[in-house]
Amino acid sequence: MRLLAPALSLLLPLLLGAESGVPRNIEIKRFHLKRHAPNQAGIYFTAWGDGDVVTDHDASDGQVVIYRRRLVWYDDCTWEARETLTPIAKDRYDYKYREVPLSCPKGKTPDGATTPLDGQVTVHPANDDRPLTPLAAWAKGWERSAP
Repeated sequence: MRLLAPALSLLLPLLLGAESGVPRNIEIKRFHLKRHAPNQAGIYFTAWGDGDVVTDHDASDGQVVIYRRRLVWYDDCTWEARETLTPIAKDRYDYKYREVPLSCPKGKTPDGATTPLDGQVTVHPANDDRPLTPLAAWAKGWERSAP
């Protein structure tokens, strides 16, 4: 038992999170995503609606990222706008915007022209503390319930 006490006194601080040479607060990286797409006519329900998207990762992980925005369109149907980001470099994504109807009230059918948009997104270190942009959300002002 006497040998166990010194060993525990050395391990206990590590188990309880005391200083062990490992930083306690790991800094979370933040990035701005800047969209580069042609200006064209149409209404876009985009994660970039309030400026650059803020995220906690760049494209270096090779993962496809999809931002989704739901809305109830004038046809009373619920639609979803999808912005798909496919990594092409650690600091660049291929960008595709597409809209699809999800559901309609009984007796209604989707009635809207889709407005596809393609481009690229570049990744830049964040220099502010804005909150992260959610991957899924209702488009501002378009969250009304269908009749």
